Amino acid sequence: MNIREIIFSLRAAMEKEPFWNSWLLYLIYIVVVSIFCILLAQVSHGSKLRIWYYRLTHDEVISKGIQHSANPIDSQNGVFLTYYRYQSFGASDPEEIDVNAPMVAITFDDGPNPESTQRILDVLGSNYSRATFFVVGTNAEKYPEMLQAIASSGCEIGNHTYNHVRLTDLSEQDVEEQIDKVNRAVQKATGSDTTVIRPPYGAYDDNLLSRLQEPVVLWDLDTEDWDSRNAQTIVENVLSKIKDGDIVLMHDIYESTAEAIEILVPRLKEQGYQIVTVSEMARYKGKELELHKAYGVIDGGE
Repeated sequence: MNIREIIFSLRAAMEKEPFWNSWLLYLIYIVVVSIFCILLAQVSHGSKLRIWYYRLTHDEVISKGIQHSANPIDSQNGVFLTYYRYQSFGASDPEEIDVNAPMVAITFDDGPNPESTQRILDVLGSNYSRATFFVVGTNAEKYPEMLQAIASSGCEIGNHTYNHVRLTDLSEQDVEEQIDKVNRAVQKATGSDTTVIRPPYGAYDDNLLSRLQEPVVLWDLDTEDWDSRNAQTIVENVLSKIKDGDIVLMHDIYESTAEAIEILVPRLKEQGYQIVTVSEMARYKGKELELHKAYGVIDGGE
C-alpha cells in the first residue's frame, strides 16, 4: 500500500467512525504525513540522513581501494606503482611518498558540501590520498563539521573568498574582509587558518598579489566539471591530459564530480600517480610556495 492509498483509507475511516474516533484518526493522519514530509525533505537536500543512506548503499564503492597487484610495474608504461610500495617493497607506511615518482594535486573549489565533499573524502582516504579544498566562506560557516572532516583527513584547506567575488574589482578593505571572514570560519571550526588562496575566476594582478598574505594557487588542468556535469567526461578529460606536477581544478559542490573522483582516484593510483595537497607537492619537489606569486603547476624544473 502506497502513501496515497493510506491517506484515502484514513479519510474513509474518518467519515464512518464516531466523532471522537475520527479525531484520533485525523491526528494519526497528520503525524504520518508530517513524518513523510520530513523524511522527504531530509533525503532531498543533502542532509545527514541522505549521507547515511548513500554510505550504507554505496559502501562497496566508497571503501574501494586499489587491490594489491603481484606486478608492481605498470606493464603498459613502466611507471612504478607507488601505491603498492608498502606491500611489494617493504616500505613502512602506505602513505609514504616517493619524491622521485610522479604526483599531482587535485583541488576543489566552492565547497564544502555535506554530501559530495564527504564522498570525495571517503575515496581519498581509502586510496591513501589527500587534496586541497578551496572553501567559500558562506559554505564554510554553514558546514563547520565538513571543515573538521577535511582537516582531520589530512587534506589542506585553502581560501576562496567569502562570497566568491572577483577580488580585482574590490577595494583593499573589501579584499581583506573577503579573506579574513573565511579564515575566521576555518579557524573557529578547525583551530587553524587557511594555507593558500585561490582568487575566484583565477582573476589576479600584481596589485592583488602584493596584498595577499598567503601564496596564490591557480591550476593548469581544468576538468570543466562545472560545465559537463558528467562523471565519465570528467574522468576522460583528466586521464587524457594529466602529467607530473599538475594542479587539477574541480568543484566539490557537484555530485557528478564526486562520482568522477570515485573512478578517477583509483585509476590515477594504478598509473603510478601519488595524489597530494598543493603544499605537500611543493615540499616534495623541493619548492617553497612564496608570497606574492601565483602557481599553476609545480615541478622540479621550475
